[in-house]
Amino acid sequence: MKATIIYNPNATGMNDEVLRGMDMTLEHQDIEVDNLESKYPGHAIELMKEANENSDLVFTMGGDGTLGEAFRAFGATQQKANYAHIATGTANDTADNLGLYQGSVYSSVKLYENLNKCLVVPVDMITANDVPFSYVSCCGTFTNLTYETPKSFKKTFGKMGYYMFSGLIGLSCLPDVFHKPLKISYEVGGERRITSALTMLVSNTKTFAGFKLFPDAKINDGIFEVTILRGLPGKSTLKAISELLYKDGENFDIYKYDKYIDTFQTDYFNVVFENGEPRLGFNHDGDHAFVSLNDDKTIEYKVSKKVKMLLPQRAMNK
Repeated sequence: MKATIIYNPNATGMNDEVLRGMDMTLEHQDIEVDNLESKYPGHAIELMKEANENSDLVFTMGGDGTLGEAFRAFGATQQKANYAHIATGTANDTADNLGLYQGSVYSSVKLYENLNKCLVVPVDMITANDVPFSYVSCCGTFTNLTYETPKSFKKTFGKMGYYMFSGLIGLSCLPDVFHKPLKISYEVGGERRITSALTMLVSNTKTFAGFKLFPDAKINDGIFEVTILRGLPGKSTLKAISELLYKDGENFDIYKYDKYIDTFQTDYFNVVFENGEPRLGFNHDGDHAFVSLNDDKTIEYKVSKKVKMLLPQRAMNK
């Protein structure tokens, strides 16, 4: 058996020792290993397409953005090799959702010490106008923070780096909050809704930005979550933020704020951007993404296919 490891050297938890540990984990199981370095944004897509043709198993080692690039590769080609992921990023939302992040990179590597105890699971791939993502597509206020936060902040402070950077630029975002909302319209249960929103998220994960927002979400059930943040009044904002920050949102009930947050599950979502493309563009899996609107200013979200992921049984039981 041959395995290829595609790794992002700039990921928060990535270093030579981690890579050697993953190589040894596979080599001890008589697996031939090749290592490929992802050198720039989008490079993992090219490497994944190549490895898919030449390997039995492909691993990525990086954050959610690296995992998202793997999904984009499989969206453009027929999957031949089984796919697995080692979380070495900052928030590791998708990996946490799949039970793949065990608190440290080294513990995550150990999940693959015995591939015979792993299962191949068909995981949903969602597309936005045919552009794939692995766990979230979002736009609007503050959604640019994950990809604009300097790498040095992520490397040094981990997830706290996001919070620190958001505090530094928070004041500059206030004009967007008050003067540049998203003008969108969409249909839910046969009802047409038109709103001015701060943020829109289409997600397929229990956690977002490290916060546990959707504890009942499943990544392989053919449905996803849509969340429209219409804006919160002052006191409710402070209360929501305090609950969200407490234990990383473990006790946060997003449905309690239904006056200000429209959230629902669906297998198909068509949204009209009344004012055209969002000023900040889109965030897919933590990275800046380009999604063109249709001629009628819409984006169509749907589950387009499945990605075969190799997941440890004990991770699936988390």
